[in-house]
Amino acid sequence: MLSRLRSHTSLVSHGVLAVLTFIPLLLTATGRVVADSKQLLYVDPSRWLSRAPYLWDQHLGMGTVTHQNIGYLFPMGPYFWLMDLLGVPVWMAQRLWLAAILFAAGAGVLFLARTLRWTGWAPLVAALAYAFSPYVVQYATTLSVFLLPFAGLPWLIGLTARALRRGGWRDPALFALVVLTVSGVNATALAFVGVGPILWIINETWVARRASTRQALATIGRIGVLTFSVSLWWIVALMVQTRHGLPVLDFSETLETVSVSSSGPEVLRGLGMWFFYGRDPVETYFAGALRLLTSVPALTLSFLVPGIAVVAAVATRWRHRAFFLLLVVVGVVIAVSTHPFDDPSPLGRAIRDSDSSLALSLRSSTRAVPLVALGLAVLLAAGLGALARRYRVVGNTALALVGVLAVLNLSPLWDGTIISDTRDRPEEIPAYWTEAGSALDGPVKSGRILEIPGSDFGSYRWGDTIDIISPGLTDRPIVAREVTSYGTPGSLNLMASFDLRLQQNVLDAQAVAPIAQLISASDVLLRSDLQFERYRTPRPRDLWNQLVPPPPGLGEPVTFGGAHAQRPRRTAPAARRDRVGHPVGRPGPTTPRCLPGGEPAAHGAAGPGVEIDAPGRRRRRSHRRRGGRSHRRGAARALYGHSRGRPRRPGPHSRQRRRARRHRHQPSTRSEVADPA
Repeated sequence: MLSRLRSHTSLVSHGVLAVLTFIPLLLTATGRVVADSKQLLYVDPSRWLSRAPYLWDQHLGMGTVTHQNIGYLFPMGPYFWLMDLLGVPVWMAQRLWLAAILFAAGAGVLFLARTLRWTGWAPLVAALAYAFSPYVVQYATTLSVFLLPFAGLPWLIGLTARALRRGGWRDPALFALVVLTVSGVNATALAFVGVGPILWIINETWVARRASTRQALATIGRIGVLTFSVSLWWIVALMVQTRHGLPVLDFSETLETVSVSSSGPEVLRGLGMWFFYGRDPVETYFAGALRLLTSVPALTLSFLVPGIAVVAAVATRWRHRAFFLLLVVVGVVIAVSTHPFDDPSPLGRAIRDSDSSLALSLRSSTRAVPLVALGLAVLLAAGLGALARRYRVVGNTALALVGVLAVLNLSPLWDGTIISDTRDRPEEIPAYWTEAGSALDGPVKSGRILEIPGSDFGSYRWGDTIDIISPGLTDRPIVAREVTSYGTPGSLNLMASFDLRLQQNVLDAQAVAPIAQLISASDVLLRSDLQFERYRTPRPRDLWNQLVPPPPGLGEPVTFGGAHAQRPRRTAPAARRDRVGHPVGRPGPTTPRCLPGGEPAAHGAAGPGVEIDAPGRRRRRSHRRRGGRSHRRGAARALYGHSRGRPRRPGPHSRQRRRARRHRHQPSTRSEVADPA
């Protein structure tokens, strides 16, 4: 009877957890695709999986040693490939992916509770408190793959406890399979959650003395051998990248930046990741951040739940209380170690003053917050469970009430902002982009594609993708200046120098074709549908006026898409002006434009370039003639080079080519100043 009751409780607990994780997410931002992890996973997962196994990628930069790509071979890459094969909409596949991670995190806590022979409804409260931790919001929109170690932590501790108690190879093998599932993309996140199983062995063997040293060493040996074996594939890739690739850590966020927000109070409520608190010139990085940082009810609740957990930890006697207290203390020490930067803890000082790449890789110390979240969740439920055993009615009422509070603690899930509308796009990519990709892959495939202007991230007028989308639309290599470092030091310096002149509007247009030839680019793609006000990129109209009529070495334009207007976001700083006479508040072109690079140095004759327009409002007639009759605001043109005597794009766009030729004889009305950005 007792066994049947436990089984019923476990089944109901898993059912409640599934309903609360899957249904709200499936009802959130339907039809919207968030800019999560690698955009190529959603544009063309088959193309991404075909490139991920290789440590050299010729499609980015001028060839680059990959960074973390191989980690997407399992499980994230195959999952989205299967969803695409089954015809599941991308937005729905994303929601199911995130919901599955939250469910796995909560189910892991229930598994840990069964391992500790913990009965009743208290384990469900612990599962809800952990799965609905605000920690989830920081990664749900842009880096959901980083939540895999968060979901795996309770499973790893539970399997370690079973392996230490029962011996044998079964539990270590399951431990290794969990590591295989949650690792690969980021070794730091795995290393921090790996502290949990280590602390369990230390506590059980040398503190509580419930296991012998021999048992501990045997368990460590079995787990170590199997875990290393299943991790060798990404460990080797990481070693190759470290030795032969760019020092990515030197080009990304600094320790000082990361440490700004990792204070004790923020860590205790499950937050502290620096990027969560940031904003660009237009808006915050995360819509959910505003609620958790400015809403009084959300702020109160996010401190109330861990506060109750601390009270429960002090007032409750439990055989495993010492371990979960140790988990919280160690997690806080690691996460807060570098805060404040000027006066950190001894651990933080060692990281700050070290010149080694290993110490620098540990700078994102808030990835240890899952240790804190799990410890507080279990202590919270343990205290309420003890209360329910002593005072049944009061205790069960408290369990139900705190369970509701724990679920509401992830407040962005319930107001829809967990799927940030500042980092999303429609399900369908604009047709002119796919048309351009097909044209660039057309009959003659030769040379790279040079994309201008450079931009920190792929923020298009029609949506935000973080990664640029063109690598998912063509098989040809793409060269573009991005905030992420791809390529070699020489190629990065070349692109940075070239793009800086272009951004500041001091680039001689006649230098574009020689640069394209130098990097073996046979097409130059103008991305005129960027949100130019977000990262202060050149206004499309001004850049277009510099390149039409085409300077020597560049061909005639071809249009993709219709004529539309581009209007800057109203939240952009209205006082800034990118060009004389063109304040940010005035409408502007919305499409990327593409120019051919002439005769590539290594790839033969030039091919077509593409200029693309994003959807928007059509310009009034009084503005259409500015810069020449053919330059309608939002028009999409491609500048063709001569590919063995004739352009590759046939008849349907001949009208646009005639308009572009007429445009060559129009006087320019440009009036530019150097852009301080």
